[in-house]
Amino acid sequence: MDEQQKRELRRALVLIKQEKWKTASEILGGLLMDTTSPILIRNQVLALYHDHQYVQALSFVLEEPALFLKTRSDVELAVRVLLANQRYLKCRLLIAGADPGWQEELLKIVVDSEQAAEIKYQVTLQQNLRQFYHLGDGTILEQRERLSEAYELPLNEFLLGSRFVLRDPFVQPLIKSDIIETLRCIHLDAQVTYLWLDNQEYQVNPAHLIASDELPVVKKVRQLIHDRLANQDAMRYQLANQQFDLQLMFLMPRIEDVIDDPTAWAEELLVTIDGGKSATDSAAARWQKLIRARISKLAQGN
Repeated sequence: MDEQQKRELRRALVLIKQEKWKTASEILGGLLMDTTSPILIRNQVLALYHDHQYVQALSFVLEEPALFLKTRSDVELAVRVLLANQRYLKCRLLIAGADPGWQEELLKIVVDSEQAAEIKYQVTLQQNLRQFYHLGDGTILEQRERLSEAYELPLNEFLLGSRFVLRDPFVQPLIKSDIIETLRCIHLDAQVTYLWLDNQEYQVNPAHLIASDELPVVKKVRQLIHDRLANQDAMRYQLANQQFDLQLMFLMPRIEDVIDDPTAWAEELLVTIDGGKSATDSAAARWQKLIRARISKLAQGN
């Protein structure tokens, strides 16, 4: 910032101390049109929140949530902005990335807000929950849209809907993967049942799951791809990793159960990204064929 901008920032900070939120937000908004910095963004969110401009404040939090993880007060500000916009799951995800020492108190704020919403917005929440129940009726795009709306439900209602959706044969595997990953990220400590790629039901405790990229088998496959392509063909290297990322989304949360031979998995992947056909009938070949069929159906909008 130049000297003029610094003077305007100091003026805005004085106005914030005086709780003149609207004027402060106007000054900060003008500054943000020409420059950006964490201090500008955090104080703009503070001013917008207290001026009841919740939607505008939300846009900053969603764009750069990591800016609000530095201090206890910053996290609470982001939490209150998210709650003012009924973004309950987003709120829990933000808290999960914050300092563990702050999480219990912050989660209490969320729980209190959810309980109040269950009384105040009972009819609206029931309507949104019914939409979530019927998520499997739509195309993949419609399912994603309904899931996005479901993320605005309080946790109890989201779990109620998820237990149904995860067992629905018409819900796309990527949607189920997204739900389980979200439950993993918020450390949900409960058994959930899901219908998987092989049309069999399994149970999992999301709190016990490890992030995909932290799994030893995933690291091994990535290393094999790297060793084969990283220094030889940058485009194929990128394509192979993108394809593997997509495969992992389909396989979640049974990645380790399926990829029992990382070398065979990597070999099959590298053959097929070039349009070749597997010369074996290995488990890796069968699973990847199944995933390619699912991807093809998605491409057709099914």
